[in-house]
Amino acid sequence: MKSFLSLKSVDEVLSLLENFAPLAEESVPLDECAGRYLARDFAAPEDLPGFDRSTVDGYAVRARDVFGAQEGSPALLECVGDCPMGRAPDIRLQEGQTARILTGGMLPEGADSVVMVEYSRPAGDNLVELVRSQAPGDHVLEHDEDAAAGKVLLPAGRRLRPQEIGLLAALGQVRVPVTARPRVAILSTGDEVVPFEEKPLPGQVRDVNSHSLAALCRSAGAEVRMAGLMRDDVEGLRKTVREMLDFADVVLLSGGSSAGMRDHTVDIFLSMPESELLVHGAAISPGKPFILARSGRICLMGLPGHVSSALVCARAFLLPLLCRLQGGRPGIASGVPAVLSRSVASAQGRRDFIRVRLSRTEQGWTADPVTAPSGLISGLVEADALVVCPENSEGLYAGQEVFAELLI
Repeated sequence: MKSFLSLKSVDEVLSLLENFAPLAEESVPLDECAGRYLARDFAAPEDLPGFDRSTVDGYAVRARDVFGAQEGSPALLECVGDCPMGRAPDIRLQEGQTARILTGGMLPEGADSVVMVEYSRPAGDNLVELVRSQAPGDHVLEHDEDAAAGKVLLPAGRRLRPQEIGLLAALGQVRVPVTARPRVAILSTGDEVVPFEEKPLPGQVRDVNSHSLAALCRSAGAEVRMAGLMRDDVEGLRKTVREMLDFADVVLLSGGSSAGMRDHTVDIFLSMPESELLVHGAAISPGKPFILARSGRICLMGLPGHVSSALVCARAFLLPLLCRLQGGRPGIASGVPAVLSRSVASAQGRRDFIRVRLSRTEQGWTADPVTAPSGLISGLVEADALVVCPENSEGLYAGQEVFAELLI
């Protein structure tokens, strides 16, 4: 049997992913940028909003003219007009003057604050009583308060969420420089695997990994090409993998990664041009028979055939790689603090990813471990989150507070 190379820790594998450079920059229309990663720093081309605007309905004033105003001692001001929406007012406030203004309206020259309409009352003719003192800047969004021209607002590598898209729209960015989407080619291997739309014969199973891994890759912003299924035929696999190199930034093989006699992934990867084997075996459970190699700039990954092992490995290593290729920076994991409902044993020296169901109690979230073999997809379907048991631990105990990383 082929033996594993010395197992690498999760952190060692992640550090090796840093050797893969981000992909090229491309310019994309703003409305196609959601979920993409910014290729370079974005600095504000102009002030935003670009003018001083009111945040309330009321009266634009000079703060000094309403200093000390209160219910029993109002400030009496002359209303000299209205501030129109959508254009600059042609009013300049002088001492003792005010102007009506709506939320979002541009302040007239001379004004530095706004009194809410609730604190005003008519006093006959063009006079108005204001019964609230204001400081300069009260109820005003200043011309550069959202963004000052020249200031870096978004760093390179920022994933563009709806709020970032809104900021770019507010600053008139029609096209945005983002990093290209990684192209992932996926191939499932095994004599027992048949297409998912077929009825399997005794001893056969439908192809689950190709489709679950493709969904994971697409959720991470990648373009996916399904290379189909291959029997455990060395020359056929070698030919198919070589063809995948023409399309892909990442070649993903599911199955054929363990140290068995019929497992050829390592040999096939090493036969590719400019190949280098980086990892054969990771100190992770589930997912120990993980392979990482490269062919020039292209990443080659071999994932276990068991579906839970494949998906856990993909979450641990493939997702960070796809983020890296898009120029992204490691983000904050989406999860919740929870209390473990029962103890879970582990082996020192490996990082365990424990599948858990979450339930809400008056005290907070409870994480209930899901016990299912790695060959069953139902174990992950039942799980809401993963809890990590670190390498230096022999397990987690009932009642221990853990971080549950959501499976979303």
